Amino acid sequence: MTETARAAAAPGPSPPTLLPMLLSFVAGYVDSYTYLALFGLFVAQVTGSFIIAAAELVRHDYGVAGKLLAIPVFLLAAAAAAAIIGVLQQRGRSTLASMLALEAVLLAVFAAMMLFGPPVTDVSDAYGIVAGLFGAMAMGLQSVAVRLLLRGVPQTNVMTGNMTQLGIEITELIKAWRRCARDPRDVDAGREFAVARRRLHLVLAVAFGFIVGGAAGAIAYATVGIAGMWLAAAILTALAWANREHGIQRQ
Repeated sequence: MTETARAAAAPGPSPPTLLPMLLSFVAGYVDSYTYLALFGLFVAQVTGSFIIAAAELVRHDYGVAGKLLAIPVFLLAAAAAAAIIGVLQQRGRSTLASMLALEAVLLAVFAAMMLFGPPVTDVSDAYGIVAGLFGAMAMGLQSVAVRLLLRGVPQTNVMTGNMTQLGIEITELIKAWRRCARDPRDVDAGREFAVARRRLHLVLAVAFGFIVGGAAGAIAYATVGIAGMWLAAAILTALAWANREHGIQRQ
C-alpha cells in the first residue's frame, strides 16, 4: 500500500460533504459576480491576479490596481483569519461558526457597497476597487478556515489543485478496487476501497459545487444584478448557525 493510501486508510471521522460543497458553491458564485461586476476581478482564485501582475510587465494596463491589490489583501485576511482562529480555540469558542459568520459579514459589506453605492462604471473606479477587496478578504478567510478547521477537506476556492487531487484519488480508487477484486475476503482491501471512494466523492463534491456556483453566479448577475450577492451571505449565515457547536472546546 502506498503512503497516500495508508494515510487515507487511517482511522478517523468521515469528512463532511455538504459543508465544503456549499462553501465551494459560494466561492464560485462570488468569483463570477466579481468577475462580471468588477471587470475581470477574481477574488477566490488569486492565481489570476498573479498572472495579471506578471502581464503588467509588458501590457501596462493602468486599470489593474484592484486586481493587484487583491493579492496582499487576500494574504492579510488569511493571516488575520489564522490568528483569530487561534484566539477562538484558546477561549473554547465555536471557531467554524465564527469564521463563517465573519465571512458572511464581509460578503454582506461587499454586496451593500455595490448595491447602495454609486455605480461602478470603470475598472479604475476607486469605489469598486474597495468593494472588491471585501470580497477578497472573505475568500482569504474561507481558504484558511477550510485548511485549519476542516482537516482532510480539499480547498474550496482553488480548483487547480483539486483537479490534481481528483486524478490521484481516481488512481487510488482503481488500485483499491483491483486489490478487492483479487481477494474479496481481504478486509484491509475493502476498507481501503471504502476510504478511497469516500475521498473521491469529497473532491468531486467540491469541484461540482464550484462549477455550479460559478454558473449560478453568472445567471444571477445577468437576471437580478448585484442584489443576487445576498444569496452568498445568506448561505454562509445558515452554515454558521448549523455549525455553531462545531469545534467548541469543552472545559
